[in-house]
Amino acid sequence: MTDSTSPFGQAKYQVRFDWGLAGADRILPGAHAVVVVDALSFTTSVVVAAEHGVAVAPWPAGTEARAGADAFAAERGGLVAGRRGAPGPTLSPASWVGVAASPVVLPSPNGGALAHALGARDVVVIAAAMRNRSAVAERLLALQAERGERLMISIVAAGEREAAGADLRFGLEDLLVAGAVVDALVARGIDHTSPEAAVACAAFEGLSRATGHLVSASGSGVRLRELGYAGDARLAAERDVADVVPVLHDGVFIAE
Repeated sequence: MTDSTSPFGQAKYQVRFDWGLAGADRILPGAHAVVVVDALSFTTSVVVAAEHGVAVAPWPAGTEARAGADAFAAERGGLVAGRRGAPGPTLSPASWVGVAASPVVLPSPNGGALAHALGARDVVVIAAAMRNRSAVAERLLALQAERGERLMISIVAAGEREAAGADLRFGLEDLLVAGAVVDALVARGIDHTSPEAAVACAAFEGLSRATGHLVSASGSGVRLRELGYAGDARLAAERDVADVVPVLHDGVFIAE
């Protein structure tokens, strides 16, 4: 059975949804654009960075990937983000205010690793958060108009891994943001959604008034609060406050 005929490929639908790199492999055949979601906190950090004029290069986490990150940053005249709590930019969205360097290589076992891998595919890669979900939908609508034909869209939630290679864990914050993007697309007439995308959309629609609480009260939100980063969840839950759309160009997310 080919990818295009797999029952898990969602190939006949314009808007598709799955989880992680394996999920991306299932739903990317035939897609023109892929929307990456990692609400806590990679794609929220990418969007906040873009709001402040900083380009971000997605990168896998881990010691093995560090040498490549250092080399990429040196080649582009940028720097590598540190761990939360370190000076300068980190995976904490609040840390991007006042960052002067660009691009910044941002390692992450979830969204960073996913977006880095997708950069090698022949597809437009977009970073989405609750902050820019309507702007993302507008950009996809514009891409469709530029093509002059139906744009096939894959939305991929990163989920949560504690470290590179660990098991993927469901992240309700990613489900809500993915559903919010689908909701924004449907509002603009891009509504031929797969059952998977429709369920994510329904989750957001049914719980839209409670998204701030849900993101903060999720397992990931609680862990961040325990680490002293409750503000990260608040930034991740803010809706439609940014009109920037980070698009991956030559390995770097640049605002469009």
